[in-house]
Amino acid sequence: MDEEGSLGSSLGPEERKELAFGLLRDWWMAATQALVDEVGSEVALKHLRPYFVNTGVAGARNIQEILGVDAEELIHLRTPIFFYQLVTGYRKLRFFQADDGSYIWEFVGCATGGNCKEACLSLCEFTPDAYMGELRHDSEAMLLSSLSYGNPSCQMLYKPKGREQEVSDSEEFELKADEAPAPPDDELKEYLALSFIGEAWSNATRALIDSLGSEMALEKLGPYMRHSGLSFGIRMSNPSDSKEKGLQSVQEIVAFVQVLHQRKGTCDTWEGGAKGQVVECPFSSSPPEICAQYEAFFNGICEALDPAFEFAYDRMMSRGYADCHWTLRKKAGGADRTETSMEGEDEESLRILRRRFARGEINEEEYRRSRDVLLER
Repeated sequence: MDEEGSLGSSLGPEERKELAFGLLRDWWMAATQALVDEVGSEVALKHLRPYFVNTGVAGARNIQEILGVDAEELIHLRTPIFFYQLVTGYRKLRFFQADDGSYIWEFVGCATGGNCKEACLSLCEFTPDAYMGELRHDSEAMLLSSLSYGNPSCQMLYKPKGREQEVSDSEEFELKADEAPAPPDDELKEYLALSFIGEAWSNATRALIDSLGSEMALEKLGPYMRHSGLSFGIRMSNPSDSKEKGLQSVQEIVAFVQVLHQRKGTCDTWEGGAKGQVVECPFSSSPPEICAQYEAFFNGICEALDPAFEFAYDRMMSRGYADCHWTLRKKAGGADRTETSMEGEDEESLRILRRRFARGEINEEEYRRSRDVLLER
Protein backbone atom coordinates (compact mmCIF):
# COMPACT_ATOMS: atom_id res chain seq x y z
CA MET A 1 0.00 0.00 0.00
CA ASP A 2 3.01 2.29 -0.23
CA GLU A 3 2.10 2.91 -3.87
CA GLU A 4 -1.33 3.75 -5.22
CA GLY A 5 -0.55 2.57 -8.72
CA SER A 6 -2.34 3.72 -11.86
CA LEU A 7 -5.69 3.79 -10.10
CA GLY A 8 -4.71 6.65 -7.79
CA SER A 9 -2.61 8.57 -10.30
CA SER A 10 -5.46 8.70 -12.83
CA LEU A 11 -7.69 10.74 -10.49
CA GLY A 12 -7.57 14.45 -9.74
CA PRO A 13 -7.38 15.81 -6.16
CA GLU A 14 -11.07 16.75 -5.97
CA GLU A 15 -12.21 13.37 -7.27
CA ARG A 16 -9.99 11.61 -4.74
CA LYS A 17 -11.42 13.71 -1.92
CA GLU A 18 -14.99 12.96 -2.91
CA LEU A 19 -14.23 9.23 -3.05
CA ALA A 20 -12.61 9.32 0.40
CA PHE A 21 -15.32 11.37 2.07
CA GLY A 22 -18.20 9.98 0.03
CA LEU A 23 -17.57 6.44 1.28
CA LEU A 24 -17.31 7.41 4.95
CA ARG A 25 -20.30 9.73 4.64
CA ASP A 26 -22.44 6.96 3.14
CA TRP A 27 -21.34 4.45 5.81
CA TRP A 28 -22.08 6.90 8.64
CA MET A 29 -25.55 7.63 7.24
CA ALA A 30 -26.27 3.93 6.70
CA ALA A 31 -25.26 2.98 10.27
CA THR A 32 -27.33 5.83 11.71
CA GLN A 33 -30.39 4.94 9.64
CA ALA A 34 -30.06 1.27 10.62
CA LEU A 35 -30.17 2.37 14.27
CA VAL A 36 -33.24 4.56 13.71
CA ASP A 37 -35.02 1.76 11.84
CA GLU A 38 -34.48 -0.61 14.75
CA VAL A 39 -35.17 1.55 17.82
CA GLY A 40 -36.89 4.70 16.58
CA SER A 41 -35.75 8.30 16.46
CA GLU A 42 -35.96 9.20 20.15
CA VAL A 43 -34.02 6.17 21.41
CA ALA A 44 -31.50 6.47 18.57
CA LEU A 45 -30.71 10.07 19.53
CA LYS A 46 -30.34 9.02 23.16
CA HIS A 47 -27.68 6.47 22.15
CA LEU A 48 -25.95 8.80 19.66
CA ARG A 49 -25.73 11.93 21.81
CA PRO A 50 -22.95 10.91 24.27
CA TYR A 51 -20.65 9.74 21.48
CA PHE A 52 -21.03 12.93 19.43
CA VAL A 53 -20.73 15.11 22.54
CA ASN A 54 -17.45 13.34 23.27
CA THR A 55 -16.34 14.03 19.70
CA GLY A 56 -16.95 17.75 20.20
CA VAL A 57 -15.09 17.87 23.50
CA ALA A 58 -12.13 15.86 22.19
CA GLY A 59 -12.05 17.95 19.02
CA ALA A 60 -11.80 21.20 20.96
CA ARG A 61 -8.85 19.85 22.95
CA ASN A 62 -7.05 18.17 20.07
CA ILE A 63 -7.35 21.04 17.60
CA GLN A 64 -5.89 23.47 20.15
CA GLU A 65 -2.89 21.16 20.49
CA ILE A 66 -2.52 20.61 16.74
CA LEU A 67 -2.67 24.33 15.92
CA GLY A 68 -0.79 25.49 19.02
CA VAL A 69 -3.46 28.04 19.98
CA ASP A 70 -5.56 28.68 23.08
CA ALA A 71 -9.35 28.43 23.32
CA GLU A 72 -10.01 32.11 22.59
CA GLU A 73 -7.85 32.03 19.45
CA LEU A 74 -9.54 28.83 18.29
CA ILE A 75 -13.01 30.37 18.61
CA HIS A 76 -11.89 33.22 16.36
CA LEU A 77 -10.47 30.81 13.78
CA ARG A 78 -13.67 28.74 13.70
CA THR A 79 -11.62 26.01 12.05
CA PRO A 80 -14.27 23.23 12.14
CA ILE A 81 -16.59 25.20 9.86
CA PHE A 82 -14.19 24.72 6.99
CA PHE A 83 -13.71 20.99 7.30
CA TYR A 84 -17.50 20.64 7.43
CA GLN A 85 -17.23 21.50 3.74
CA LEU A 86 -15.45 18.21 3.09
CA VAL A 87 -17.52 16.20 5.57
CA THR A 88 -20.92 17.31 4.26
CA GLY A 89 -19.88 18.21 0.72
CA TYR A 90 -21.83 21.49 0.74
CA ARG A 91 -21.50 23.76 -2.30
CA LYS A 92 -21.85 27.23 -0.76
CA LEU A 93 -21.16 28.89 2.61
CA ARG A 94 -22.55 32.18 3.97
CA PHE A 95 -21.87 33.92 7.30
CA PHE A 96 -24.39 36.17 9.09
CA GLN A 97 -23.95 38.15 12.32
CA ALA A 98 -26.33 40.06 14.62
CA ASP A 99 -25.78 42.85 17.14
CA ASP A 100 -26.42 40.61 20.16
CA GLY A 101 -23.36 38.45 19.40
CA SER A 102 -25.30 35.69 17.64
CA TYR A 103 -24.14 34.47 14.28
CA ILE A 104 -25.23 31.91 11.69
CA TRP A 105 -23.29 29.75 9.30
CA GLU A 106 -25.47 28.74 6.34
CA PHE A 107 -24.57 25.69 4.24
CA VAL A 108 -26.18 25.20 0.84
CA GLY A 109 -26.20 21.89 -1.02
CA CYS A 110 -25.26 19.33 1.67
CA ALA A 111 -24.34 16.00 0.06
CA THR A 112 -26.31 14.03 2.68
CA GLY A 113 -29.51 15.37 1.16
CA GLY A 114 -30.98 15.56 4.67
CA ASN A 115 -31.95 11.91 4.33
CA CYS A 116 -31.48 11.13 8.04
CA LYS A 117 -32.53 13.72 10.62
CA GLU A 118 -30.77 11.90 13.44
CA ALA A 119 -27.44 11.98 11.59
CA CYS A 120 -27.85 15.72 10.96
CA LEU A 121 -28.64 16.47 14.62
CA SER A 122 -25.70 14.39 15.82
CA LEU A 123 -23.09 15.94 13.58
CA CYS A 124 -24.43 19.49 13.29
CA GLU A 125 -25.86 20.16 16.76
CA PHE A 126 -24.56 17.75 19.43
CA THR A 127 -20.93 18.01 18.33
CA PRO A 128 -20.69 21.80 17.70
CA ASP A 129 -22.50 22.57 20.96
CA ALA A 130 -20.10 20.36 22.94
CA TYR A 131 -17.14 21.84 21.05
CA MET A 132 -18.16 25.40 21.98
CA GLY A 133 -18.93 24.35 25.54
CA GLU A 134 -15.42 22.95 25.93
CA LEU A 135 -13.84 26.17 24.63
CA ARG A 136 -15.94 28.62 26.65
CA HIS A 137 -19.17 28.57 28.66
CA ASP A 138 -21.00 31.60 27.30
CA SER A 139 -21.98 30.29 23.87
CA GLU A 140 -24.07 27.42 22.55
CA ALA A 141 -24.85 25.96 19.13
CA MET A 142 -28.06 24.69 17.62
CA LEU A 143 -29.24 23.50 14.23
CA LEU A 144 -31.60 26.29 13.22
CA SER A 145 -32.67 24.82 9.89
CA SER A 146 -31.81 21.65 7.99
CA LEU A 147 -32.53 19.82 4.77
CA SER A 148 -33.74 17.03 7.05
CA TYR A 149 -36.45 19.40 8.36
CA GLY A 150 -37.53 20.23 4.82
CA ASN A 151 -35.68 23.57 4.71
CA PRO A 152 -33.82 24.68 1.57
CA SER A 153 -30.50 25.04 3.42
CA CYS A 154 -28.79 24.12 6.69
CA GLN A 155 -28.08 26.84 9.25
CA MET A 156 -26.01 26.53 12.43
CA LEU A 157 -26.87 29.20 15.01
CA TYR A 158 -24.34 30.22 17.67
CA LYS A 159 -25.77 32.44 20.42
CA PRO A 160 -24.92 33.57 23.97
CA LYS A 161 -25.64 30.70 26.32
CA GLY A 162 -28.73 30.93 28.50
CA ARG A 163 -30.15 33.95 26.69
CA GLU A 164 -33.26 34.09 24.61
CA GLN A 165 -32.49 34.42 20.96
CA GLU A 166 -32.90 38.12 20.17
CA VAL A 167 -33.18 37.53 16.45
CA SER A 168 -35.66 35.07 14.97
CA ASP A 169 -34.85 34.97 11.29
CA SER A 170 -31.69 35.03 9.21
CA GLU A 171 -33.17 38.03 7.40
CA GLU A 172 -32.37 40.01 10.57
CA PHE A 173 -28.71 38.99 10.37
CA GLU A 174 -26.23 40.99 8.34
CA LEU A 175 -24.22 39.09 5.74
CA LYS A 176 -20.53 39.24 6.70
CA ALA A 177 -19.05 37.16 3.90
CA ASP A 178 -16.02 39.40 3.53
CA GLU A 179 -15.25 39.12 7.25
CA ALA A 180 -15.29 35.33 7.46
CA PRO A 181 -11.93 33.99 8.74
CA ALA A 182 -9.55 32.42 6.29
CA PRO A 183 -9.72 28.60 6.12
CA PRO A 184 -6.80 26.45 7.29
CA ASP A 185 -4.48 24.98 4.68
CA ASP A 186 -5.91 22.15 2.59
CA GLU A 187 -3.73 19.40 4.04
CA LEU A 188 -4.72 20.19 7.63
CA LYS A 189 -8.36 20.67 6.69
CA GLU A 190 -8.46 17.30 4.93
CA TYR A 191 -6.75 15.53 7.84
CA LEU A 192 -9.18 16.98 10.40
CA ALA A 193 -12.20 16.35 8.20
CA LEU A 194 -11.31 12.70 7.57
CA SER A 195 -10.83 12.19 11.30
CA PHE A 196 -14.19 13.83 11.96
CA ILE A 197 -16.29 11.88 9.45
CA GLY A 198 -14.50 8.64 10.36
CA GLU A 199 -15.39 9.28 14.00
CA ALA A 200 -19.02 9.90 13.00
CA TRP A 201 -19.18 6.46 11.32
CA SER A 202 -17.53 4.86 14.33
CA ASN A 203 -19.94 6.66 16.70
CA ALA A 204 -23.01 5.46 14.79
CA THR A 205 -21.62 1.91 14.80
CA ARG A 206 -21.03 2.06 18.56
CA ALA A 207 -24.57 3.31 19.17
CA LEU A 208 -25.98 0.47 17.05
CA ILE A 209 -23.92 -2.08 19.00
CA ASP A 210 -25.17 -0.58 22.28
CA SER A 211 -28.75 -1.06 21.10
CA LEU A 212 -28.60 -4.42 19.33
CA GLY A 213 -25.38 -6.14 20.35
CA SER A 214 -22.44 -6.89 18.07
CA GLU A 215 -23.87 -9.84 16.14
CA MET A 216 -27.18 -8.18 15.26
CA ALA A 217 -25.48 -4.88 14.42
CA LEU A 218 -23.23 -6.61 11.88
CA GLU A 219 -26.20 -8.52 10.51
CA LYS A 220 -27.81 -5.16 9.75
CA LEU A 221 -24.70 -3.43 8.41
CA GLY A 222 -22.99 -6.31 6.57
CA PRO A 223 -25.28 -6.44 3.49
CA TYR A 224 -25.10 -2.67 3.03
CA MET A 225 -21.31 -2.65 3.27
CA ARG A 226 -21.03 -5.61 0.89
CA HIS A 227 -23.17 -3.79 -1.64
CA SER A 228 -21.22 -0.57 -1.13
CA GLY A 229 -18.09 -2.52 -2.08
CA LEU A 230 -19.86 -4.06 -5.07
CA SER A 231 -20.85 -0.62 -6.36
CA PHE A 232 -17.42 0.86 -5.66
CA GLY A 233 -15.63 -2.02 -7.36
CA ILE A 234 -17.74 -1.60 -10.48
CA ARG A 235 -17.29 2.15 -10.44
CA MET A 236 -13.50 1.96 -10.15
CA SER A 237 -12.90 -0.96 -12.51
CA ASN A 238 -12.23 -0.79 -16.21
CA PRO A 239 -15.09 -2.53 -18.07
CA SER A 240 -12.65 -3.67 -20.76
CA ASP A 241 -10.45 -5.59 -18.29
CA SER A 242 -10.42 -9.33 -18.75
CA LYS A 243 -11.46 -11.76 -16.02
CA GLU A 244 -7.81 -12.70 -15.62
CA LYS A 245 -7.18 -9.23 -14.23
CA GLY A 246 -9.88 -9.63 -11.57
CA LEU A 247 -7.57 -10.37 -8.64
CA GLN A 248 -5.11 -7.67 -9.69
CA SER A 249 -7.96 -5.14 -9.91
CA VAL A 250 -9.27 -6.14 -6.48
CA GLN A 251 -5.79 -5.76 -4.99
CA GLU A 252 -5.34 -2.33 -6.57
CA ILE A 253 -8.69 -1.06 -5.32
CA VAL A 254 -8.13 -2.41 -1.80
CA ALA A 255 -4.75 -0.66 -1.66
CA PHE A 256 -6.28 2.54 -3.04
CA VAL A 257 -9.03 2.63 -0.40
CA GLN A 258 -6.42 2.11 2.29
CA VAL A 259 -4.56 5.19 1.06
CA LEU A 260 -7.77 7.24 0.76
CA HIS A 261 -8.59 6.57 4.42
CA GLN A 262 -5.04 7.14 5.72
CA ARG A 263 -4.45 3.47 6.55
CA LYS A 264 -0.71 3.01 6.11
CA GLY A 265 1.04 -0.29 5.41
CA THR A 266 2.17 -2.69 2.70
CA CYS A 267 0.62 -4.97 0.11
CA ASP A 268 2.28 -7.98 -1.55
CA THR A 269 1.28 -10.60 -4.09
CA TRP A 270 1.70 -14.24 -3.21
CA GLU A 271 0.94 -17.42 -5.13
CA GLY A 272 -2.80 -17.49 -5.73
CA GLY A 273 -3.63 -14.29 -3.91
CA ALA A 274 -2.40 -11.21 -2.04
CA LYS A 275 -1.69 -10.19 1.51
CA GLY A 276 -1.22 -6.92 3.35
CA GLN A 277 -0.27 -5.31 6.62
CA VAL A 278 -1.66 -2.12 8.16
CA VAL A 279 0.65 -0.48 10.69
CA GLU A 280 -1.15 2.84 11.15
CA CYS A 281 -4.91 3.34 11.03
CA PRO A 282 -7.25 6.09 12.24
CA PHE A 283 -9.67 3.36 13.38
CA SER A 284 -7.19 1.42 15.50
CA SER A 285 -9.05 2.35 18.70
CA SER A 286 -12.51 1.85 17.19
CA PRO A 287 -14.62 -1.24 17.91
CA PRO A 288 -13.74 -4.40 15.93
CA GLU A 289 -17.07 -4.07 14.13
CA ILE A 290 -15.52 -1.23 12.11
CA CYS A 291 -12.95 -3.69 10.73
CA ALA A 292 -15.74 -6.21 10.08
CA GLN A 293 -17.51 -3.58 7.98
CA TYR A 294 -14.33 -2.94 5.99
CA GLU A 295 -14.10 -6.70 5.47
CA ALA A 296 -17.66 -6.81 4.10
CA PHE A 297 -16.90 -3.82 1.85
CA PHE A 298 -13.77 -5.43 0.40
CA ASN A 299 -15.66 -8.67 -0.14
CA GLY A 300 -18.19 -6.68 -2.14
CA ILE A 301 -15.31 -5.54 -4.35
CA CYS A 302 -14.34 -9.19 -4.77
CA GLU A 303 -17.93 -10.03 -5.77
CA ALA A 304 -17.79 -7.35 -8.45
CA LEU A 305 -14.41 -8.21 -9.97
CA ASP A 306 -13.55 -11.82 -9.13
CA PRO A 307 -16.15 -13.77 -7.07
CA ALA A 308 -13.75 -16.70 -6.68
CA PHE A 309 -11.77 -14.66 -4.13
CA GLU A 310 -12.53 -13.37 -0.66
CA PHE A 311 -10.99 -10.79 1.67
CA ALA A 312 -10.32 -11.65 5.32
CA TYR A 313 -8.51 -10.20 8.32
CA ASP A 314 -6.59 -12.62 10.54
CA ARG A 315 -5.53 -9.96 13.04
CA MET A 316 -6.70 -6.41 13.74
CA MET A 317 -5.46 -3.49 15.82
CA SER A 318 -9.03 -2.97 17.02
CA ARG A 319 -8.67 -6.32 18.82
CA GLY A 320 -5.45 -5.31 20.55
CA TYR A 321 -2.82 -6.43 18.00
CA ALA A 322 0.10 -4.21 17.09
CA ASP A 323 -0.95 -4.24 13.43
CA CYS A 324 -3.62 -5.54 11.06
CA HIS A 325 -3.03 -8.35 8.61
CA TRP A 326 -5.30 -9.33 5.72
CA THR A 327 -5.35 -11.73 2.79
CA LEU A 328 -7.04 -12.03 -0.58
CA ARG A 329 -7.48 -15.75 -1.15
CA LYS A 330 -9.50 -18.31 -3.03
CA LYS A 331 -12.80 -19.06 -1.33
CA ALA A 332 -12.83 -22.32 0.59
CA GLY A 333 -15.70 -24.55 -0.49
CA GLY A 334 -17.17 -21.84 -2.65
CA ALA A 335 -18.81 -24.42 -4.87
CA ASP A 336 -20.67 -25.89 -1.88
CA ARG A 337 -22.83 -22.83 -1.35
CA THR A 338 -26.44 -23.77 -1.91
CA GLU A 339 -28.49 -22.15 -4.63
CA THR A 340 -31.02 -21.04 -2.03
CA SER A 341 -28.44 -19.21 0.10
CA MET A 342 -26.99 -17.47 -2.95
CA GLU A 343 -30.45 -16.39 -4.08
CA GLY A 344 -31.19 -15.01 -0.62
CA GLU A 345 -27.99 -12.94 -0.54
CA ASP A 346 -28.57 -11.63 -4.05
CA GLU A 347 -32.18 -10.68 -3.33
CA GLU A 348 -31.05 -8.63 -0.32
CA SER A 349 -28.32 -6.99 -2.41
CA LEU A 350 -30.85 -6.12 -5.10
CA ARG A 351 -33.15 -4.54 -2.51
CA ILE A 352 -30.26 -2.44 -1.17
CA LEU A 353 -29.27 -1.53 -4.72
CA ARG A 354 -32.79 -0.28 -5.51
CA ARG A 355 -32.93 1.77 -2.29
CA ARG A 356 -29.54 3.39 -3.00
CA PHE A 357 -30.60 4.26 -6.54
CA ALA A 358 -33.93 5.68 -5.31
CA ARG A 359 -32.11 7.87 -2.76
CA GLY A 360 -29.73 9.16 -5.43
CA GLU A 361 -26.63 7.56 -3.87
CA ILE A 362 -25.69 5.92 -7.18
CA ASN A 363 -26.47 6.97 -10.73
CA GLU A 364 -28.33 4.97 -13.37
CA GLU A 365 -25.16 3.55 -14.96
CA GLU A 366 -23.83 2.30 -11.60
CA TYR A 367 -27.26 0.87 -10.80
CA ARG A 368 -27.49 -1.07 -14.07
CA ARG A 369 -23.92 -2.38 -13.89
CA SER A 370 -24.36 -3.52 -10.27
CA ARG A 371 -27.69 -5.14 -11.07
CA ASP A 372 -26.21 -7.00 -14.05
CA VAL A 373 -23.36 -8.36 -11.92
CA LEU A 374 -25.81 -9.73 -9.36
CA LEU A 375 -28.14 -11.23 -11.96
CA GLU A 376 -25.29 -12.93 -13.83
CA ARG A 377 -24.25 -15.04 -10.80
